[in-house]
Amino acid sequence: THAPTAETVTIETPLYRATFSTQGAALIRWELKQYTEAVDGHEPVVLYPPPNQSSEQSPLALVVPGEETLPFNTATYRLEGSSIELNNDHPTGRLRFVLETSGSPTADQASAHRTITVEKELIFHVETYRVDLAIRVDGITAPYQLSLGDSFGIHQGQVQPQRGFIGHLGPISLINGELVVDKSDKLPMTTVTHTGDVRWTALEGKYFVAALIPRIPAQEVAVTKHGAAGISASLVLPPGLRHELALYAGPKEYKRLSALKAGLEQTIDFGWFMFWSLSLVRVIAKPLFLLLQFLHDYTHNYGITIILVTALIKLLFVPLTHKSYTSMKAMQGLQPKMAELQKKYKDDKERFNRELFALYKTHKVNPLGGCLPMVLQIPVFVAFFNILYSTIELRHAPFFWWIRDLSSQDPYYVLPVIMGLTMLLQQKMQPTTMDPSQARIMLIMPVIFTFFFLTFPAGLVLYWLVNNILTILQQYVTMRLQQPAPSPP
Repeated sequence: THAPTAETVTIETPLYRATFSTQGAALIRWELKQYTEAVDGHEPVVLYPPPNQSSEQSPLALVVPGEETLPFNTATYRLEGSSIELNNDHPTGRLRFVLETSGSPTADQASAHRTITVEKELIFHVETYRVDLAIRVDGITAPYQLSLGDSFGIHQGQVQPQRGFIGHLGPISLINGELVVDKSDKLPMTTVTHTGDVRWTALEGKYFVAALIPRIPAQEVAVTKHGAAGISASLVLPPGLRHELALYAGPKEYKRLSALKAGLEQTIDFGWFMFWSLSLVRVIAKPLFLLLQFLHDYTHNYGITIILVTALIKLLFVPLTHKSYTSMKAMQGLQPKMAELQKKYKDDKERFNRELFALYKTHKVNPLGGCLPMVLQIPVFVAFFNILYSTIELRHAPFFWWIRDLSSQDPYYVLPVIMGLTMLLQQKMQPTTMDPSQARIMLIMPVIFTFFFLTFPAGLVLYWLVNNILTILQQYVTMRLQQPAPSPP
């Protein structure tokens, strides 16, 4: 008798299109219909393309260490169900794959006649990326691995990402309440295991993730590296039991991940910046992000939302900025006296410092007061950078006119140039304690900042630009209020 020919079956929902094969009962393609590769493109994001080679491990493949000859992934399963298109009238769909096969011949002749049964059942839902999965394997004694497949969920787009800014790419698991991150470039070419209460294991990219979430915590995760690029994560499950899980394969949307109630939203690292993950940034970034989302529900434009959030942040910093300006103004007024002290104690540095601090104390001036608001705004700036660079909600989010993606740089460099000009104006308005030659050197700072901001996300430049404009307005109002009253004639 000839083996039955493998067939494919497609699940179509408003969110994704998934293709399964009866060979191995494995997923062979998963594309996201709501996300495109380019801003104005029509090519959908493909989280799992068809395998390039037969050795590639497909999602939902089964692996039994030491018994690789078992035909779990090469045999043709019996399919119960057919292609499905889900909509509001048909909100759920079901596929069931069944395999009955005899064991491979070994030294133990009894095992040659054993019957092995595999059942995989999948239930799909119309408005979620979650797929309910039930699996049972009978006829084997060793634990088996249910694999996420090679690089499923690690979408890098058409352009190779800048590794330093991308965050983590690869396996990540929640075990014993702690995130366990496997760095792909540090993994050996063997299987690495982690044990404990496994809430989920996943493969993550910058914006997307694929995860296996067991209903009852599993006890082991296996991470395997295949060649230079392939990597997979698997749940290790005992045979003879019916295991219920959820497969999530989609965007790292905070609301969707939180709704799973499995802690999968922790794959969005709000603390990520450059080469590190910083807890201070995370503390600031997460509330900022939630505020952005809340306001966006009313504005429906993330550019306007960024302007509103910038104004709110500026409002919080108004007392500090005012104190900074008055401190710098007071320092400017002390310049002649400081010059006198410098001249008087030019040969006695210790005495000069004592007299200088006494001068500050007498006039109640803090020499660091002018820098404090800038220092305190740096963590906010880094948090905004992290949100705009890492969260999928800002991916391809338009503003107005030529700004069609707030997570990418301004294509015409308009915002960075205007930002540089506002920085220059702000610097001109600030009281200075420097001599004219030093002040001229400091004018190069706006040029340096403009150069750096050329490649920053447009949303981040917008934040800094609006912040500068509001600072200029505040400085203007403060200057008017602090002007001395005109002397009577």
